[in-house]
Amino acid sequence: MVTIGYAIPQTVLVLFGGVTSDFINKQTLYRICQILYILVGLALYIACRYDLPPLWFLTLISFLGGLTVAFSSPNKTSLISNLVPTSQVTSTQEFFYFASGLGWVLGSLVASQLISIEFLSISNPHGSLAFLFYIVGMIPSIFLVPKTIKIETAAISANTFERKITHAITDIRKSFQYLRENVDLNILARTLGMILILGMPFTYLLSIYAHSHPTLYPSSQFFSHVYAALGAGNLVGAILGIVLAKSLMKRATLFVYFIFGLCIFAISALLLYQYWEILLTVLLVGLFTSLSTNLLKGLIQSQAAEDMRGRIAGFTQLLGGFSSMSAALAGFVIHHLSNHENKLYFAYESVQLVLLGLLAVLTLLSLPSIMKLRINPQ
Repeated sequence: MVTIGYAIPQTVLVLFGGVTSDFINKQTLYRICQILYILVGLALYIACRYDLPPLWFLTLISFLGGLTVAFSSPNKTSLISNLVPTSQVTSTQEFFYFASGLGWVLGSLVASQLISIEFLSISNPHGSLAFLFYIVGMIPSIFLVPKTIKIETAAISANTFERKITHAITDIRKSFQYLRENVDLNILARTLGMILILGMPFTYLLSIYAHSHPTLYPSSQFFSHVYAALGAGNLVGAILGIVLAKSLMKRATLFVYFIFGLCIFAISALLLYQYWEILLTVLLVGLFTSLSTNLLKGLIQSQAAEDMRGRIAGFTQLLGGFSSMSAALAGFVIHHLSNHENKLYFAYESVQLVLLGLLAVLTLLSLPSIMKLRINPQ
Protein backbone atom coordinates (compact mmCIF):
# COMPACT_ATOMS: atom_id res chain seq x y z
CA MET A 1 0.00 0.00 0.00
CA VAL A 2 2.83 2.39 0.85
CA THR A 3 4.56 1.63 -2.46
CA ILE A 4 1.29 2.08 -4.39
CA GLY A 5 0.87 5.47 -2.70
CA TYR A 6 4.31 6.44 -4.00
CA ALA A 7 3.86 4.96 -7.47
CA ILE A 8 0.54 6.63 -8.41
CA PRO A 9 1.73 10.29 -8.55
CA GLN A 10 5.15 9.19 -9.77
CA THR A 11 3.52 7.46 -12.75
CA VAL A 12 0.67 9.88 -13.49
CA LEU A 13 2.48 13.21 -13.18
CA VAL A 14 6.10 12.51 -14.09
CA LEU A 15 5.68 13.39 -17.79
CA PHE A 16 4.36 16.80 -16.73
CA GLY A 17 7.41 17.02 -14.47
CA GLY A 18 9.64 16.44 -17.48
CA VAL A 19 7.87 19.13 -19.49
CA THR A 20 8.07 21.54 -16.54
CA SER A 21 11.81 20.98 -16.34
CA ASP A 22 12.24 21.94 -20.01
CA PHE A 23 10.26 25.18 -19.71
CA ILE A 24 11.10 26.78 -16.35
CA ASN A 25 14.29 27.57 -14.45
CA LYS A 26 15.80 24.25 -13.37
CA GLN A 27 17.52 25.67 -10.29
CA THR A 28 14.27 27.15 -8.97
CA LEU A 29 12.38 23.89 -9.47
CA TYR A 30 15.23 21.98 -7.79
CA ARG A 31 15.02 24.22 -4.68
CA ILE A 32 11.24 23.88 -4.47
CA CYS A 33 11.49 20.08 -4.60
CA GLN A 34 14.21 19.99 -1.92
CA ILE A 35 12.00 22.08 0.39
CA LEU A 36 9.10 19.67 -0.20
CA TYR A 37 11.33 16.70 0.67
CA ILE A 38 12.25 18.43 3.94
CA LEU A 39 8.58 19.08 4.77
CA VAL A 40 7.77 15.38 4.21
CA GLY A 41 10.64 14.38 6.53
CA LEU A 42 9.46 16.91 9.13
CA ALA A 43 5.93 15.46 9.07
CA LEU A 44 7.34 11.98 9.70
CA TYR A 45 9.56 13.24 12.52
CA ILE A 46 6.69 15.01 14.29
CA ALA A 47 4.36 12.03 13.85
CA CYS A 48 6.90 9.59 15.31
CA ARG A 49 7.56 11.88 18.29
CA TYR A 50 3.94 11.61 19.40
CA ASP A 51 2.86 8.11 18.39
CA LEU A 52 3.47 5.23 15.99
CA PRO A 53 2.21 6.55 12.61
CA PRO A 54 -0.80 4.60 11.26
CA LEU A 55 -0.70 2.96 7.84
CA TRP A 56 -2.95 5.57 6.22
CA PHE A 57 -0.53 8.32 7.31
CA LEU A 58 2.50 6.46 5.93
CA THR A 59 0.65 5.90 2.65
CA LEU A 60 -0.20 9.63 2.48
CA ILE A 61 3.43 10.56 3.18
CA SER A 62 4.52 8.13 0.48
CA PHE A 63 2.04 9.74 -1.92
CA LEU A 64 3.52 13.18 -1.20
CA GLY A 65 7.01 11.78 -1.71
CA GLY A 66 5.97 10.33 -5.09
CA LEU A 67 4.36 13.66 -6.02
CA THR A 68 7.62 15.48 -5.29
CA VAL A 69 9.81 12.97 -7.11
CA ALA A 70 7.57 13.23 -10.21
CA PHE A 71 8.95 16.76 -10.67
CA SER A 72 12.29 16.39 -8.88
CA SER A 73 13.72 13.36 -10.67
CA PRO A 74 13.42 14.48 -14.32
CA ASN A 75 14.48 18.00 -13.34
CA LYS A 76 17.59 16.74 -11.53
CA THR A 77 18.50 14.44 -14.43
CA SER A 78 18.18 17.22 -17.02
CA LEU A 79 19.92 19.69 -14.68
CA ILE A 80 22.92 17.36 -14.38
CA SER A 81 22.95 16.87 -18.17
CA ASN A 82 23.16 20.64 -18.67
CA LEU A 83 26.15 21.04 -16.36
CA VAL A 84 28.59 19.86 -19.03
CA PRO A 85 28.94 19.60 -22.82
CA THR A 86 27.08 16.77 -24.54
CA SER A 87 30.23 14.65 -24.87
CA GLN A 88 30.48 14.40 -21.05
CA VAL A 89 26.83 13.80 -20.15
CA THR A 90 27.01 10.03 -19.47
CA SER A 91 30.15 10.17 -17.31
CA THR A 92 28.75 13.17 -15.37
CA GLN A 93 25.50 11.32 -14.69
CA GLU A 94 27.55 8.37 -13.41
CA PHE A 95 29.52 10.66 -11.11
CA PHE A 96 26.28 11.83 -9.49
CA TYR A 97 25.08 8.23 -9.16
CA PHE A 98 28.39 7.57 -7.38
CA ALA A 99 27.64 10.39 -4.94
CA SER A 100 24.14 9.00 -4.37
CA GLY A 101 25.55 5.54 -3.71
CA LEU A 102 28.02 6.94 -1.19
CA GLY A 103 25.19 8.70 0.64
CA TRP A 104 23.13 5.51 0.56
CA VAL A 105 25.90 3.48 2.21
CA LEU A 106 26.67 6.05 4.90
CA GLY A 107 22.98 6.76 5.50
CA SER A 108 22.16 3.07 5.97
CA LEU A 109 24.99 2.63 8.47
CA VAL A 110 24.05 5.77 10.42
CA ALA A 111 20.35 4.84 10.36
CA SER A 112 21.08 1.43 11.89
CA GLN A 113 22.53 3.27 14.90
CA LEU A 114 20.01 6.14 15.07
CA ILE A 115 16.99 3.82 15.05
CA SER A 116 18.11 2.12 18.27
CA ILE A 117 19.55 5.10 20.20
CA GLU A 118 18.01 5.48 23.66
CA PHE A 119 20.15 7.43 26.12
CA LEU A 120 19.02 8.95 29.40
CA SER A 121 18.69 12.48 28.00
CA ILE A 122 17.69 11.53 24.44
CA SER A 123 14.17 10.61 23.49
CA ASN A 124 13.95 8.59 20.28
CA PRO A 125 10.41 7.22 19.90
CA HIS A 126 10.03 4.96 16.86
CA GLY A 127 13.48 5.94 15.53
CA SER A 128 12.44 9.57 14.98
CA LEU A 129 16.07 10.76 15.20
CA ALA A 130 16.68 9.16 11.79
CA PHE A 131 14.11 11.52 10.24
CA LEU A 132 15.63 14.51 12.07
CA PHE A 133 19.06 13.57 10.71
CA TYR A 134 17.51 13.38 7.21
CA ILE A 135 15.99 16.88 7.57
CA VAL A 136 19.28 18.44 8.69
CA GLY A 137 21.16 16.70 5.89
CA MET A 138 18.76 18.01 3.24
CA ILE A 139 18.96 21.70 4.23
CA PRO A 140 22.29 22.45 2.44
CA SER A 141 20.86 21.17 -0.85
CA ILE A 142 18.47 24.15 -0.95
CA PHE A 143 21.38 26.57 -1.24
CA LEU A 144 24.08 24.49 -2.99
CA VAL A 145 22.48 24.32 -6.42
CA PRO A 146 24.86 23.96 -9.42
CA LYS A 147 24.74 26.42 -12.30
CA THR A 148 24.21 24.98 -15.76
CA ILE A 149 25.90 25.98 -18.98
CA LYS A 150 23.85 28.18 -21.30
CA ILE A 151 21.11 26.09 -22.91
CA GLU A 152 18.37 27.47 -25.10
CA THR A 153 14.94 26.61 -23.69
CA ALA A 154 11.56 27.02 -25.30
CA ALA A 155 9.07 29.49 -23.89
CA ILE A 156 5.43 28.76 -23.22
CA SER A 157 3.40 31.43 -24.94
CA ALA A 158 0.06 30.34 -23.48
CA ASN A 159 -1.32 32.84 -20.99
CA THR A 160 -4.04 30.79 -19.33
CA PHE A 161 -3.91 27.66 -17.21
CA GLU A 162 -6.03 25.66 -19.67
CA ARG A 163 -3.79 26.61 -22.59
CA LYS A 164 -0.67 25.74 -20.62
CA ILE A 165 -2.09 22.29 -19.85
CA THR A 166 -3.02 21.83 -23.52
CA HIS A 167 0.46 22.94 -24.54
CA ALA A 168 2.02 20.49 -22.03
CA ILE A 169 -0.07 17.57 -23.32
CA THR A 170 0.89 18.43 -26.91
CA ASP A 171 4.53 18.57 -25.89
CA ILE A 172 4.30 15.17 -24.18
CA ARG A 173 2.80 13.75 -27.38
CA LYS A 174 5.75 15.20 -29.34
CA SER A 175 8.23 13.56 -26.94
CA PHE A 176 6.57 10.16 -27.47
CA GLN A 177 6.75 10.71 -31.22
CA TYR A 178 10.44 11.63 -30.92
CA LEU A 179 11.12 8.52 -28.87
CA ARG A 180 9.25 6.28 -31.31
CA GLU A 181 11.08 7.65 -34.36
CA ASN A 182 14.52 7.33 -32.75
CA VAL A 183 15.00 3.56 -33.01
CA ASP A 184 18.13 3.36 -30.86
CA LEU A 185 16.56 5.41 -28.05
CA ASN A 186 13.48 3.22 -28.30
CA ILE A 187 15.53 0.04 -27.79
CA LEU A 188 17.44 1.58 -24.87
CA ALA A 189 14.17 2.65 -23.22
CA ARG A 190 12.59 -0.79 -23.67
CA THR A 191 15.66 -2.46 -22.18
CA LEU A 192 15.56 -0.09 -19.21
CA GLY A 193 11.83 -0.79 -18.78
CA MET A 194 12.41 -4.55 -18.59
CA ILE A 195 15.04 -4.14 -15.88
CA LEU A 196 12.99 -1.69 -13.82
CA ILE A 197 9.71 -3.60 -13.98
CA LEU A 198 11.05 -7.14 -13.54
CA GLY A 199 14.39 -6.72 -11.78
CA MET A 200 13.97 -3.76 -9.44
CA PRO A 201 11.15 -5.23 -7.29
CA PHE A 202 13.89 -7.28 -5.61
CA THR A 203 15.47 -4.11 -4.22
CA TYR A 204 12.15 -2.35 -3.60
CA LEU A 205 10.93 -5.25 -1.43
CA LEU A 206 14.16 -5.80 0.50
CA SER A 207 12.26 -4.92 3.68
CA ILE A 208 10.20 -8.11 3.24
CA TYR A 209 13.39 -10.02 2.47
CA ALA A 210 15.23 -8.74 5.55
CA HIS A 211 12.36 -9.08 8.03
CA SER A 212 11.21 -12.52 6.89
CA HIS A 213 14.54 -14.17 6.04
CA PRO A 214 15.36 -17.00 8.48
CA THR A 215 18.46 -15.48 10.12
CA LEU A 216 19.66 -15.38 13.74
CA TYR A 217 20.36 -11.64 13.58
CA PRO A 218 17.76 -9.01 14.63
CA SER A 219 15.67 -8.10 11.59
CA SER A 220 16.28 -4.33 11.93
CA GLN A 221 20.05 -4.86 12.04
CA PHE A 222 19.92 -7.27 9.10
CA PHE A 223 17.75 -4.78 7.20
CA SER A 224 20.28 -1.96 7.69
CA HIS A 225 23.21 -4.17 6.72
CA VAL A 226 21.45 -5.43 3.59
CA TYR A 227 20.69 -1.88 2.46
CA ALA A 228 24.27 -0.81 3.23
CA ALA A 229 25.54 -3.72 1.10
CA LEU A 230 23.17 -2.75 -1.72
CA GLY A 231 24.38 0.85 -1.51
CA ALA A 232 28.01 -0.27 -1.55
CA GLY A 233 27.30 -2.23 -4.71
CA ASN A 234 25.70 0.85 -6.28
CA LEU A 235 28.79 2.82 -5.28
CA VAL A 236 31.18 0.38 -6.96
CA GLY A 237 28.85 0.15 -9.98
CA ALA A 238 28.89 3.94 -10.35
CA ILE A 239 32.70 3.97 -10.32
CA LEU A 240 32.79 1.27 -13.00
CA GLY A 241 30.09 3.18 -14.90
CA ILE A 242 32.30 6.28 -15.07
CA VAL A 243 35.07 4.17 -16.62
CA LEU A 244 32.73 2.37 -19.03
CA ALA A 245 31.10 5.64 -20.11
CA LYS A 246 34.44 6.78 -21.48
CA SER A 247 35.66 3.53 -23.01
CA LEU A 248 33.27 0.68 -23.84
CA MET A 249 29.95 2.36 -24.50
CA LYS A 250 29.91 1.12 -28.12
CA ARG A 251 29.40 -2.43 -26.89
CA ALA A 252 25.66 -2.55 -26.34
CA THR A 253 25.84 -6.28 -25.52
CA LEU A 254 27.48 -5.29 -22.22
CA PHE A 255 23.98 -4.54 -20.95
CA VAL A 256 23.01 -8.16 -21.54
CA TYR A 257 25.87 -9.27 -19.27
CA PHE A 258 24.81 -6.73 -16.64
CA ILE A 259 21.21 -7.96 -16.70
CA PHE A 260 22.24 -11.58 -16.33
CA GLY A 261 24.62 -10.61 -13.52
CA LEU A 262 21.70 -8.95 -11.74
CA CYS A 263 19.52 -12.06 -12.18
CA ILE A 264 22.23 -14.53 -11.07
CA PHE A 265 23.18 -12.71 -7.88
CA ALA A 266 19.59 -11.79 -6.93
CA ILE A 267 18.63 -15.47 -7.21
CA SER A 268 21.73 -16.42 -5.20
CA ALA A 269 20.75 -13.96 -2.45
CA LEU A 270 17.30 -15.57 -2.31
CA LEU A 271 18.71 -19.09 -1.92
CA LEU A 272 21.65 -18.44 0.44
CA TYR A 273 21.45 -18.54 4.25
CA GLN A 274 24.97 -17.60 5.41
CA TYR A 275 25.02 -14.00 6.65
CA TRP A 276 28.15 -12.72 4.90
CA GLU A 277 27.39 -14.65 1.71
CA ILE A 278 24.02 -12.90 1.59
CA LEU A 279 25.60 -9.46 2.08
CA LEU A 280 28.17 -10.18 -0.65
CA THR A 281 25.53 -11.28 -3.17
CA VAL A 282 23.32 -8.27 -2.33
CA LEU A 283 26.37 -6.04 -2.88
CA LEU A 284 26.81 -7.61 -6.32
CA VAL A 285 23.09 -7.12 -7.01
CA GLY A 286 23.63 -3.42 -6.29
CA LEU A 287 26.66 -3.36 -8.58
CA PHE A 288 24.84 -4.88 -11.57
CA THR A 289 21.67 -2.88 -10.84
CA SER A 290 23.71 0.32 -10.95
CA LEU A 291 25.48 -0.66 -14.16
CA SER A 292 22.35 -1.78 -15.97
CA THR A 293 20.00 1.06 -14.91
CA ASN A 294 22.11 4.14 -14.17
CA LEU A 295 24.36 3.62 -17.17
CA LEU A 296 21.30 3.18 -19.38
CA LYS A 297 19.68 6.35 -17.99
CA GLY A 298 22.86 8.35 -18.56
CA LEU A 299 23.24 6.91 -22.04
CA ILE A 300 19.64 7.77 -22.92
CA GLN A 301 20.27 11.35 -21.78
CA SER A 302 23.42 11.65 -23.87
CA GLN A 303 21.64 10.38 -27.01
CA ALA A 304 18.66 12.75 -26.60
CA ALA A 305 18.51 16.23 -28.10
CA GLU A 306 19.30 19.04 -25.66
CA ASP A 307 15.82 20.55 -25.77
CA MET A 308 14.24 17.13 -25.14
CA ARG A 309 16.29 16.04 -22.11
CA GLY A 310 13.73 17.00 -19.48
CA ARG A 311 10.94 15.20 -21.30
CA ILE A 312 13.07 12.11 -21.98
CA ALA A 313 14.09 12.12 -18.30
CA GLY A 314 10.38 12.29 -17.49
CA PHE A 315 9.81 9.21 -19.65
CA THR A 316 12.59 7.23 -17.94
CA GLN A 317 11.11 8.28 -14.60
CA LEU A 318 7.73 7.08 -15.86
CA LEU A 319 9.37 3.68 -16.26
CA GLY A 320 10.50 4.12 -12.64
CA GLY A 321 6.85 4.66 -11.72
CA PHE A 322 5.92 1.42 -13.47
CA SER A 323 8.75 -0.19 -11.50
CA SER A 324 7.27 1.00 -8.20
CA MET A 325 3.85 -0.20 -9.32
CA SER A 326 5.30 -3.60 -10.25
CA ALA A 327 6.93 -3.87 -6.82
CA ALA A 328 3.66 -2.91 -5.11
CA LEU A 329 1.68 -5.52 -7.04
CA ALA A 330 4.37 -8.11 -6.26
CA GLY A 331 3.97 -7.17 -2.59
CA PHE A 332 0.24 -7.82 -2.74
CA VAL A 333 0.84 -11.17 -4.44
CA ILE A 334 3.35 -12.10 -1.72
CA HIS A 335 0.83 -11.12 0.95
CA HIS A 336 -1.89 -13.31 -0.51
CA LEU A 337 0.43 -16.26 -1.13
CA SER A 338 1.57 -16.26 2.48
CA ASN A 339 -1.23 -17.72 4.61
CA HIS A 340 0.73 -17.21 7.81
CA GLU A 341 4.08 -15.81 8.94
CA ASN A 342 6.08 -19.03 8.47
CA LYS A 343 5.37 -19.02 4.73
CA LEU A 344 6.13 -15.35 4.07
CA TYR A 345 9.72 -15.85 2.95
CA PHE A 346 8.75 -18.74 0.66
CA ALA A 347 6.12 -16.50 -0.98
CA TYR A 348 8.66 -13.70 -1.44
CA GLU A 349 11.19 -16.14 -2.85
CA SER A 350 8.69 -17.64 -5.32
CA VAL A 351 7.48 -14.29 -6.67
CA GLN A 352 11.02 -12.94 -7.10
CA LEU A 353 12.22 -16.09 -8.88
CA VAL A 354 9.37 -15.73 -11.39
CA LEU A 355 10.14 -12.03 -12.04
CA LEU A 356 13.88 -12.62 -12.42
CA GLY A 357 13.26 -15.61 -14.69
CA LEU A 358 11.00 -13.48 -16.92
CA LEU A 359 13.70 -10.77 -17.07
CA ALA A 360 16.30 -13.32 -18.22
CA VAL A 361 13.99 -14.78 -20.89
CA LEU A 362 12.93 -11.37 -22.26
CA THR A 363 16.56 -10.25 -22.37
CA LEU A 364 17.43 -13.26 -24.52
CA LEU A 365 14.48 -12.51 -26.84
CA SER A 366 15.61 -8.86 -27.10
CA LEU A 367 19.22 -9.77 -27.84
CA PRO A 368 18.97 -9.36 -31.67
CA SER A 369 17.64 -5.79 -31.38
CA ILE A 370 20.14 -4.90 -28.65
CA MET A 371 23.02 -6.09 -30.85
CA LYS A 372 21.85 -3.72 -33.61
CA LEU A 373 22.17 -0.64 -31.38
CA ARG A 374 24.29 2.17 -32.77
CA ILE A 375 25.55 4.13 -29.79
CA ASN A 376 27.24 7.45 -30.40
CA PRO A 377 30.34 7.86 -28.18
CA GLN A 378 29.05 10.62 -25.90
